[in-house]
Amino acid sequence: MLHTAHFLCPVNPSTISQFQAICLQALSNGATSLQVHISSAGGDLVAGFTAYHFLKSLPIPVITHNLSNVESVANVIYMAGTERRANPGSRFLLHPLHWGFNTAVADHARMVEWSKCLDNDFDRFVEVLNSESQRNDIGWGDLINAATILDADTAAASGMVTSVASATLADSAVNWWVTC
Repeated sequence: MLHTAHFLCPVNPSTISQFQAICLQALSNGATSLQVHISSAGGDLVAGFTAYHFLKSLPIPVITHNLSNVESVANVIYMAGTERRANPGSRFLLHPLHWGFNTAVADHARMVEWSKCLDNDFDRFVEVLNSESQRNDIGWGDLINAATILDADTAAASGMVTSVASATLADSAVNWWVTC
């Protein structure tokens, strides 16, 4: 039985915790496959990678569907789908990674640590795109650094999208919403 989770929120610890709970509820309510309708401007890198690995751990097929915009770390979540669909007219934004800081005071060692973490997140982002698209020839790092927008057809040609089709709820037995 197909269940659909609607994730139309920023990526942060709160929305991802809620998303994980919804996915587990779907499983306990008999989901044999999960469709994730996603449109997100991205957000927190740690939360995004957590959602990716969580979706990959599920014992059922996961279909991700870009409803409109999948941007920044939301691309990592989107790539967790065993099948990845995109609405015609949707877009994918790949752009340089960044962090916001709540404090203006940091010592040199902490700045080095943060730099290494951003470098590692960049490497992990590129590895997800390489492995899930099965296209090591794309130059994902260059596309990220160039702040690249891909439309649905270009994303399909790159292996990010497995099919371009309008989203539907026709086969969904149950719908779940992440609130933000």
